[in-house]
Amino acid sequence: MTIFNLLSAEFAKLAASKAILLSVIAALLVPVVYGGILLSATWGPYDNLSNLPVAVVNNDKGAVSGDQAINVGDDLVANLKSGKDLGWKFVNSTAAMKGLQKDDYYMAIIIPEDFSHRVTTVLDPNPKKLELEYIQNEGLNFLASKVTETATQRIREKLGDTITEQYVAKVFSSLGDVSTGFGKAADGSSQLADGTTKLHKGTSDLVSSVTSKQSDITKLANGTKELKSGTGLLLSNLNDKSGDIQKLSDGSSQLHDGTVTLHNGTVSLHDGTVSLKDGTSQILGGLQKAQAGSQTLNDGVSQKLVPGSRKVADGTGKLKVGSAKLAAGAQKLVAGLKEYKKANPTVNVGPYYQQIIDGAEEISAGLTSLSSKSVALNDGAVSVADGIAYKVAPGTAALNDGLNKLVAGQIKVDAGAGKLEAGAGKLEAGSSKLEAGAGQIADGNAKVNKGWGDLTTGVSKLDAGAGKISDGNQKVDEGWKRLSAGATKLNDGAGKINDGSEKLSSGLKTGAEKTGGLNKTNDNIKMFAAPVKLKSASVNEYHHYRDSTAPYVLTLGLFAGILIMSLFIDFKRPSFVSSFNWFAVKFMNLAGLAIVQAILLLAVVLLILRVDVSNPFGLILFAIVVSVVFSAIVLFLAALGGNVGRFIALGFVILQLSITGANLPIEMLPENLRSLSEYLPFTYSIAGFKDVISLNNIGSAFSNMFILLTYLVVFAFLSFVVFNFKKKSVQKTDREAMA
Repeated sequence: MTIFNLLSAEFAKLAASKAILLSVIAALLVPVVYGGILLSATWGPYDNLSNLPVAVVNNDKGAVSGDQAINVGDDLVANLKSGKDLGWKFVNSTAAMKGLQKDDYYMAIIIPEDFSHRVTTVLDPNPKKLELEYIQNEGLNFLASKVTETATQRIREKLGDTITEQYVAKVFSSLGDVSTGFGKAADGSSQLADGTTKLHKGTSDLVSSVTSKQSDITKLANGTKELKSGTGLLLSNLNDKSGDIQKLSDGSSQLHDGTVTLHNGTVSLHDGTVSLKDGTSQILGGLQKAQAGSQTLNDGVSQKLVPGSRKVADGTGKLKVGSAKLAAGAQKLVAGLKEYKKANPTVNVGPYYQQIIDGAEEISAGLTSLSSKSVALNDGAVSVADGIAYKVAPGTAALNDGLNKLVAGQIKVDAGAGKLEAGAGKLEAGSSKLEAGAGQIADGNAKVNKGWGDLTTGVSKLDAGAGKISDGNQKVDEGWKRLSAGATKLNDGAGKINDGSEKLSSGLKTGAEKTGGLNKTNDNIKMFAAPVKLKSASVNEYHHYRDSTAPYVLTLGLFAGILIMSLFIDFKRPSFVSSFNWFAVKFMNLAGLAIVQAILLLAVVLLILRVDVSNPFGLILFAIVVSVVFSAIVLFLAALGGNVGRFIALGFVILQLSITGANLPIEMLPENLRSLSEYLPFTYSIAGFKDVISLNNIGSAFSNMFILLTYLVVFAFLSFVVFNFKKKSVQKTDREAMA
């Protein structure tokens, strides 16, 4: 017999038995009834939340903020009473706890006693957060506990907006004081800016004055060096000539002794006149040289040394006066800076202000030291100038006069010696005069020798004083350079303070203008309290809750219907039928019934229940494919193990209920369950139904369909293997029975 003849015989056999026919019809209607019941309701899971009893306990005692009474607990209770988010039951703490123990409430919300008081701490240094306690009874229903928890979060958000609104109102009310404070601070900073401008101008003048005198101070230092060099040279010359002066003094004494001898021994005068003439000529030459040196020394002292030392004394006097003024000015600057800081303790003057005070104090100390040293320097310079003017200069003048007289006398001696040589007759009278002149010469030379010693001592002191002056002026030069550098730094710091104070003044004025111009209306306060408004939109939206469960309901209904229909299929093989024909007939029989049940279920879903479907044609095609695939799976299990195989099929269904995207998205499952779901047919059936019902993704639907067709091929082949194995087993049994 052909496959179609066998198939006709199968259907005829079903029709012949009313009991079997009614059972098959009932099995065909199982998916219809199942889908019709579950998909007929248009309610949603959040439609009747007001039936969930939730206890609310208000223990809040209220609080006072300023002159305003605050009672957040009462406000919250009034808000809950005005809405029907949940079935609110307003009870006391005892009733709430008993209700939770008796499972009368899904949740209890407890408002503590200090709820309103904590609101008043929002601007305190250590604000206290509001604590809203809620206790859930998850054992009654897990999903209900999540719904109540979500409602609690909404309450928290509303309370947060309320607290934020009160906080913003307080902040806005204090902005007027802030703006006024900014204005006063701006006025003060403007005065500070004016003061720092004057300070900067003063430091600029100080820098200009100090730096302009630097070259004069350097010249003074260099001049004192030259003075020291000149006095050293003068002292060296005096020391070098002191031997000659001593010899001159000794010679004049010897001359006087000789004239005495000459006067006493005129007898031998003629013989000594020749020697006397030579000696007087030599003495005259030495005196003339001493006269020339004395004239040069007198000119140098009177024309250069006296005016130079006087200029040094005048310069040190000016230095003394100028350094005293600078020291006084620096002390006033330090005092002014400190007084400004004391007068303005709240003004942030920055880190450079203290550096400026410290630098000004160092400058003041250096100038004070310079002033005290310049006094001693001036006194020494004046003493040196007076010594030169009143001691050295008269000494050199006296020395020069003595030498002039000595030269004049020596000229006379020389003339007398000539006359003596020319006329011995006049020797006695001349020797008397010569003795007197020699006495004068001896006295003059003794004075010259003493004056030369005094001059050397004075010049030695002058050289030592010039050395001190030179050293002091070098230190003055170095101190002046430091003063110049410090004044420059002070000027730079004053400039930075001036710039900073001007920026501070500008910033405070801008802050006062902006804070004073802020809007403080209720709309602004509410905007700050709740600045974000959610604007939601949906794609592929479900019109009813049943639309979201339809993929799962259709999948489960089709599989359950085919599993029940397999009970009425006779899997006994006729002896005259081949294995392939036996398999083909049973598969076509079960698949045909599966297609019929799919069409009946779709008719109810589309025509009677009118479920919203994005692609009806795709739904029809996909439902037929799913039903045929499930028939191949059930055929394999039923043919393999009979009722045991059907029991395995039932367990197969239960396995797939929670891990194929029916309740939770597959992405939310643990990794091992996600991996397992990839090998289960319900995964692709539910996903495909979603594609054609709500997502309108026909490409994805065909992809899932092809995967299901793979299951069809695999289980159809396995079914054929089972049928072929059973045929061989039956043939073996028949042969054993015939033997």
